[in-house]
Amino acid sequence: MPPKKNWKLSAVRLRRLSKKNIEGLIKEKYEFIIGARIKNETEKIKQEIIAKTGGLENGQNIILDKSDKTRLIISYSDKRRKKDKHNREKGIKKLQEKIKSGKLTKSSINNRGYNKFLKLNGSVAAALDNDKIKNDELWDGLKGYATNTRLEADKIIKNYSHLWQIEKAFRISKTDLRIRPHLHRFCRLYDLQRAGKTS
Repeated sequence: MPPKKNWKLSAVRLRRLSKKNIEGLIKEKYEFIIGARIKNETEKIKQEIIAKTGGLENGQNIILDKSDKTRLIISYSDKRRKKDKHNREKGIKKLQEKIKSGKLTKSSINNRGYNKFLKLNGSVAAALDNDKIKNDELWDGLKGYATNTRLEADKIIKNYSHLWQIEKAFRISKTDLRIRPHLHRFCRLYDLQRAGKTS
């Protein structure tokens, strides 16, 4: 295997990467581009994101420098805004139906998915938290990318998009590989039946 210094990781696309792993990549001088979970950033950074993205138009982005020598690129798209709004409204509708039916109780509530929009009144009653819903609307259309490269924002987003397409193709390939053995056995059985060698 060639020495480590001859290897350079130019881009990575991972939905989840711990702070410790990011620090490790930086320490080993690897370059990366990863999807950033911007809602999980510190309160200070989240406030800065909301303050600076309020007037973004479709296709525009901002860049934030972080203390760990990485950068956050936040892009906005109308298509993503519509998708975020649709998904939230769909989730809220399901919650409303559960609240109305009485199926939501304190013991059955967790903070997964759209349950984050719930609050408990007293000891058992569940209700929608409109403040949380309004706050979530501020993030509609936003997508974050974390990187330690010095590439321009547009190139970072483009590279990330290419990696997503590669991953998608790879997932399709894996699906095909799982299907083919079954298809092969089916075709072999069909051939034997036609030849009269099996019942």
